[in-house]
Amino acid sequence: MSLPATVLLVRHAWAGERGSVADDRARPLDARGRRQAAALPGHVDAALVERGRTRLSACAAAGALVLCASPFLRCVDTLVPLASATGVGIVEDERFAETGPTTRSTDGWPDAAELGARAELGLRAAGAGLPADGTLVVSAHGEVLPALVAVLVGRGVLDPPAADLTAKAMPKGATWLVTPTERRLEVLPAPA
Repeated sequence: MSLPATVLLVRHAWAGERGSVADDRARPLDARGRRQAAALPGHVDAALVERGRTRLSACAAAGALVLCASPFLRCVDTLVPLASATGVGIVEDERFAETGPTTRSTDGWPDAAELGARAELGLRAAGAGLPADGTLVVSAHGEVLPALVAVLVGRGVLDPPAADLTAKAMPKGATWLVTPTERRLEVLPAPA
């Protein structure tokens, strides 16, 4: 699988507790989550510049930026400030959603394997039109992103990361910076 030079995997920002709204797909960001989302463009750009990479606005101007999200409101809304700052629309992709595994078990393994494989298909589709030096940003769930990283490790795209890949280990609003050419994953802390 060919991925662009920079892939940012963003766990959606804070959105209250599961069950706080009738339809979990429509659960909005809470006040903390809105602050995290608003800070995301500057936070990510600072991390990219610190690592000698291109700012997201420059990637967007070159047509080398794709923003993709699970269609759950909290995932899309996490990227809205980034979309506004770059002028790039958000592509919603059900393959990044945390619902719908058809394989279930009591220990979660088949669920995670299916979520990861499905998310990998979404990642591949989202990055298909990007140039090699492009940037792909994906906003998804704490259950999906670790499963996706595990698939990338299994496919040899990444070396096994030092980061804890359990679903709850990735804080809400945090970003994983994937550098496929170096087979590396870096943890960027969540914005305050």
